[in-house]
Amino acid sequence: MLKRKSGFTLVEIMIVVAIIGLIVAIAVPSFLKSRRDAQGSSCSAQLDQIYSACEQVAFKLNAGDAEPWPAAGAPATLNTYLRGFVVTDNCPGGGTYTVGANITDANGIVIVPVCDRENADPDGDGVLNRQEGLHIHRRSFIDGARNPDLTFAA
Repeated sequence: MLKRKSGFTLVEIMIVVAIIGLIVAIAVPSFLKSRRDAQGSSCSAQLDQIYSACEQVAFKLNAGDAEPWPAAGAPATLNTYLRGFVVTDNCPGGGTYTVGANITDANGIVIVPVCDRENADPDGDGVLNRQEGLHIHRRSFIDGARNPDLTFAA
């Protein structure tokens, strides 16, 4: 009577490794896209917070047309109104925030802060972050175009 050896053959192990590799190859890109989208959404939320802080400062100072920032500077002033981050931090996706040199524009409207990642195309598919609603101030775009009633930091 022959003894049967227990264990796996090399072919069985190679098939299992190939299946696991295939699953990883399919899953990893979707996980990376989810991560990019989460970073972009977080950036958009932070831009909303910065804009709200600008509105609060403008209201507190009773800012008028093209009102310059206080002598202390925009970041130091805005940081007192923000929670969990400061204006000089990078956005979660690695971009930087730009706040206007003035609180308000020539019409007395608060200038919208921007993130330099809004025009990036991380997938290389020709669709920019702002077209996907990422790395932008959420209320600043109407049907894919900048809101003509707002002024954006340059």
